[in-house]
Amino acid sequence: MDIQVLLWLQNLRGGVLDSFLMAVTDFVASPVMYVFVAVLYWCYNKRAATFLAMNLSFGSLVNQALKNTFCVYRPWIRESKLVPLAAAKETATGYSFPSGHTQIASSEFLSLAYWQKKRTWFVAFCVFMTLLVMFTRMYLGVHTFWDVLASLAVSLVVIFLDAKLFSWISGGKHRDVWVFGIGCFVVAVFLLYTTVKAYPLDFGADGSLLVNPKEMITDCYAAAGCVFGFLLGWILERRFVKFETAVSGKTKVVRSVIGALILYIFSEFCREPLGAIHMYWGELFFFFIAFVYILFLYPALFSLWEKPSVNKSE
Repeated sequence: MDIQVLLWLQNLRGGVLDSFLMAVTDFVASPVMYVFVAVLYWCYNKRAATFLAMNLSFGSLVNQALKNTFCVYRPWIRESKLVPLAAAKETATGYSFPSGHTQIASSEFLSLAYWQKKRTWFVAFCVFMTLLVMFTRMYLGVHTFWDVLASLAVSLVVIFLDAKLFSWISGGKHRDVWVFGIGCFVVAVFLLYTTVKAYPLDFGADGSLLVNPKEMITDCYAAAGCVFGFLLGWILERRFVKFETAVSGKTKVVRSVIGALILYIFSEFCREPLGAIHMYWGELFFFFIAFVYILFLYPALFSLWEKPSVNKSE
């Protein structure tokens, strides 16, 4: 049934709609969204951005665990009549279930909707964007209905549990340490499981693997790097930096421009060399450093350079 839906959508493809929906799906998983979270955290709403980063990183871990457990092949592998849009197929590597793009989009938009739940128009916009991305993945032929629905369910559960966790942490002095320790243990178990488990080794007509297990394990190390980086950056900032977002507009601009520039340089010039050193650990360290930088290192840096001007004004 789900394949039939994709075949029906395939007949609708063509023209400007293809380009528009491809742009939507590329945008939600682009570095622009991570810069948005970083600027939100540095300059506008620290707690909302922390909540979003928590959902994004934890959700990616759960999503990747499900991908590597069920090992469901992409829809065009299961149905030869289905031909995904070429541009979408290039980035649709690995297993199909659940959808990674949907997980990212739903984590981002629904986290914001939760934080701004009193603004009905904004909640409606966030829900619309989430559903649009879900539709986009099916329209492009790279995911089935069950792929995107499962990913949405993962994000909703993660957001619900993280909201409870946020409230619980606020109720005790050392509860953040417990979250850090248990979180690191869970990620270590996740890495052990996804690294040593067996994966299907099926070959296509050209003799190549339909899905390379090494690439899927690499994705797991990337997800683990996000969670490790979030946990460490979050607890270090919470304990030692404690920066404020109630600053002047000029200060916000300076924070945003310099911070985003450093993040861009790191992303552009460091990911490939780290991956060349080691396929798995290079990816883990890239995302680990990125999250630690956003949550702790850069706030610690701008807190130092802003301190003299604060003292001078006093």
